[in-house]
Amino acid sequence: MTLITVDQALCARDGICRDVCPVGCIDMDRASGLPQETPDPACIACGHCVAACPHGALSNSQVDAAACLRQPTDLPGEASLRSLLLARRSVRAYRRKPVERSLLAELLETARRAPTASNSQHVHWIACADKDRVHEMAQLGARWMRAVGLRPRLVELWDKGRDVVMRGAPAFVGAWTPADYPWGAVDSSIALTYLELHAATAGLGACWAGLLTAAARQQPELRALLGLQDGQTLHGGLMLGWPRHAYRLVPPRREARVAWV
Repeated sequence: MTLITVDQALCARDGICRDVCPVGCIDMDRASGLPQETPDPACIACGHCVAACPHGALSNSQVDAAACLRQPTDLPGEASLRSLLLARRSVRAYRRKPVERSLLAELLETARRAPTASNSQHVHWIACADKDRVHEMAQLGARWMRAVGLRPRLVELWDKGRDVVMRGAPAFVGAWTPADYPWGAVDSSIALTYLELHAATAGLGACWAGLLTAAARQQPELRALLGLQDGQTLHGGLMLGWPRHAYRLVPPRREARVAWV
């Protein structure tokens, strides 16, 4: 099966498609100057060859050109983006207002476009907009913490009626991959970060659900509630909701520990 097709009338023979291919599937024919696929191309269907061609001259059998979006031009400036990153807080107190399922779907639409190793796209999602179901997750997480002796102080707070696992959040999104996929933790973290930052622009607060993530790797009842099967690893999750409080200051952090090499 032919991988790439080139419209010779449109092609400028500029080699852009060759330059952006991460795995060397494209070379330039010396005689005609046109792009051509290399022998046995190991295409990862990243779509860069199609997306980068300014002339629309190249198509790829592994990439649905009709599904490509136009490259956004209304990008935030450096100051605006830095402000968003600095203003982001781990929110652990939420209003009772629910998070609509449609909003979670919008966030997931952004998060699914996060980069993955070699465009493998092995990240799968668990989403919940049911506050009662999220509280059930918290209950199972607290039960696991008690059973394994983890964070006794937090278990004590749970016994006093304080949700230390999901913080009373009305929504949850988690990311999992096949257990044997070596880049699962990295890919999931990148995708969840995409989702968290988009959530912030929508006014949502988020906090990484580390205790729940740990419990979901060992607690059978919680795995069943989340729909996780054997061979599937939850790498991270976010509790989500409308913040109950605003922050006046950005807390200090340690100076960057950098080794310039």
